[in-house]
Order: sequence, then C-alpha cells, then structure tokens
Amino acid sequence: MAKLGYTWYPKDWGNSDSVFELSLCERGLYREFIDFAMLNDNKTEIKKDVWLRKFSVSINELNLILDKLLLLNLIEIKENILFIPSCESRLNLVRGGSIGGKKSKPIPKPIVKPIPNQIEIERLKEIERLKEIKRLEEIEILKKIAEQNNGIINSIESYFKELPTSSNFELISASLNIPKDKLTLKIAEFKKTSKLNYLNFNEFCHHFKNYVNKNNSSNLKLKTSFK
Repeated sequence: MAKLGYTWYPKDWGNSDSVFELSLCERGLYREFIDFAMLNDNKTEIKKDVWLRKFSVSINELNLILDKLLLLNLIEIKENILFIPSCESRLNLVRGGSIGGKKSKPIPKPIVKPIPNQIEIERLKEIERLKEIKRLEEIEILKKIAEQNNGIINSIESYFKELPTSSNFELISASLNIPKDKLTLKIAEFKKTSKLNYLNFNEFCHHFKNYVNKNNSSNLKLKTSFK
C-alpha cells in the first residue's frame, strides 16, 4: 500500500485514559510505534536490536515499555508483528479505497477502556512508597550531620571563651614566660588557624601552647601536657 501522511488528533491523544497512564518516555516510544503502524499497514516487524540503537535505550527499558503498552492494550504482539488497534480505523479507509468518489467507512468497533491491572497498580504504589522512605531517610541524615557540625562549632567557641580564665592558661603563660595580657592577644591569631575538632579542652590548650611557642620570637621550650 502507498505510504502516506495522516491526520493527528491532539485532543483524542490528550483525553485518552491509557495515554494518561504513560510516562514521557513511554509516550515517545508509543508515538513512534503509531508512525510505524501507519507506514507498514499495521504490520510492524519487531526489531529490538534496531530499536535499541535508534531510540538509545537499554533492552530492559525497551521490554518494560513494551510490557506497559501491552498491559494498557495500546499494542498487541502476534508472533513477531506489532499491531496497534487505534490505527485500524484510519487504515481501513485506505484499504477500502474509493466507492462513488467517496472513501468507504470502516466497520465501527466498540471502544473498550482498559481495566487497570491491580497488581501493576500496587507495584507502582510500592515503588513510590520506597522512594519516599529513601527521601525521608536522606533528610534525617542531613539533619544529623548539621546537628553534629553545630555541636562541634559550639564546643570550640566554648573552649575559646574558657581559655583566658583557665588554670591551663596560667600554666602556658608561666611555661613560655609570656605575660598573660600578651598571651591573650595570641588567642585571636590562633582562632584563625585552629581546627574544628579536639578531643577535649586539654588537647585544645595543648595545640594553643604549641602555636604560641612556634610563633613566639623568644622560641622558648614548652611542656606539652596538662594533667
């Protein structure tokens, strides 16, 4: 038969309950199959190896889409031929030819709306439920990380506040032979280079002492523990 163009009805496409159930990817492949049907008298030979390359999909993706279209009765597969029921009314006009200058009308077929498969519906619901659980778990993990970081920052801030009035500060002053008022000036400098995680206050003081000793012009020897 001659290969010819055909009229497209966007309203019918948009109002179709079956098409409504399709994802964007599924709609695209179904649309390609309609073109095949109109060009091949609704006798499209199934060539999965060609379709994989043409549509850039994996074999699993292709099989899933074919299963979905079969489930919704949008396509039929007989042996190695793909058939689209919705294309038959248009193709019957072409097959019937002209009678008295007018094209013969195809025998009308009752429109049967597909009945959704309950098992498939439950499977899709379960997939959505698992996605939501995963999303909520990721949110909780991010919250815990944020709480931990806030706790570390709060601990470091408390160490800096406690340092000038602590006994460790007096020991550092005596050990390095630096007056406390001058040693206090070193705190702001140390804050710019200090890390965010210390095991405890004594370790924090130990690092402060090392920093001051390293940057002290007199370079006095220091003691490295607080007990």
